[in-house]
Amino acid sequence: MPHLFRILVPDVYLENIYSIDTAKLKEKKNIKGIILDLDNTIVPWGTNNLDDRVLQWIEQVKQNGVKVCLVSNTHKNISDIGHKLAIPFLYSRYKPRRKPFREAMKIMNTNNKETAVVGDQIFTDIWGGNRLQLLTILVCPLSRSDSLGTTIISRVLEGFLLSILFRNGKIELTKGKWPN
Repeated sequence: MPHLFRILVPDVYLENIYSIDTAKLKEKKNIKGIILDLDNTIVPWGTNNLDDRVLQWIEQVKQNGVKVCLVSNTHKNISDIGHKLAIPFLYSRYKPRRKPFREAMKIMNTNNKETAVVGDQIFTDIWGGNRLQLLTILVCPLSRSDSLGTTIISRVLEGFLLSILFRNGKIELTKGKWPN
């Protein structure tokens, strides 16, 4: 597989954040911090509607001794959501550049071997995480709604890339809890 494709391939592809067993992730992969995307990862795009299930999941992550930092390319709603979840947040940080991921690791006091990135976009979350050799976890978007740029550019290209990766056995959608 060409290098360009390798850097776009997530380590794991899951249905949603609830499929992540953070206790086992910490135990099996030594993950101590999660860089978490906002739009279409924990809330539908353009909203700040936090599901009670997200609040419970974040609380479970914290109870398992794993730190979380929200990192988003937008500033909309992130401070409200960060405060509601009682976790640090960074916004307008131009993912997939390395800087926002490094800043989040500094906030969580983790290094690249102890950090996972969770998001719904290959060309921001996964590419950025892979550039720093973080554990990358792609989740299915919560909503079909997205910004115009993301819809036209990223989602079309992501669909094409995912179909190639599925067809060549390089990725599969893991259902249920992960890691097993």
